Amino acid sequence: MATQEVEKPIYDERVNEILQGLAAGLTRDELAEMFGHTNYKSVDMYMRRKNFTWDSTKQTYVPKLPSAKEYKNKAMPHTKATIVIDMMKEPDFMIEEICKKAGFKDYKELAEYMTAKGYQWSPDDKNYKKKTGHVDRIEPKKVEVPPVQEVKLEVVETKELQVNDDVINKLQSYLPLFDMLEKNKEKLLELVMPMGQSDTIPRYIIPGRTSGKTIQMSESLQDMAVEYCNQRNIKQRELFEVAVIEFFQKYGFEYEIESLLKTNS
Repeated sequence: MATQEVEKPIYDERVNEILQGLAAGLTRDELAEMFGHTNYKSVDMYMRRKNFTWDSTKQTYVPKLPSAKEYKNKAMPHTKATIVIDMMKEPDFMIEEICKKAGFKDYKELAEYMTAKGYQWSPDDKNYKKKTGHVDRIEPKKVEVPPVQEVKLEVVETKELQVNDDVINKLQSYLPLFDMLEKNKEKLLELVMPMGQSDTIPRYIIPGRTSGKTIQMSESLQDMAVEYCNQRNIKQRELFEVAVIEFFQKYGFEYEIESLLKTNS
């Protein structure tokens, strides 16, 4: 039996305003009042038309997922990878339709995404499975080192290095630069050293009243933000607060951010 087709969520301007308002701490009734509606049911109806459903655990709207009778008692996944896996469990699935629903241009892009998320294709199950088990280590090739030959060292007399006044003056002109490099040593190391991925997301307590702020961004960035928050189980408000704080710290508002955060300490 064919499953009910679920359309891809539509991130229009109103949908983005609703998602951002919820991430900022507004209730559905408050959003409904902002849009001139009587209660939150009008917001629910609009989001359903745009292929979203309310998640009471996360207290926000999430994209609708493919549903079938055998999945009624199963917790609905919220990541793109698990959505793909669930759709492939359907009999006689069409890979082109799955790519379309999940937002991939073709199967190659889907396969690259699943591999990057730690899944591999199982020919027996005709589906993707999480990579598990032991990963074989590749031993480095042994390199034969030639025997060390005895080297005779000859003592050579050296003359005292003569440094003229011009060289000294040139070196002294660089002393302020050396002082600046020494004072900013840690920041410079952060710039030149590669940053590793971390699962630990900083949390900040920001003083002041929480209010809604509507911002415009591309649909691809909005999709990425929603998926990231669903995977890490955080609110979009927390994501954007961390992003804005670290942006200010890096690009000229470090003193202002430190003063803001110190008000809670």
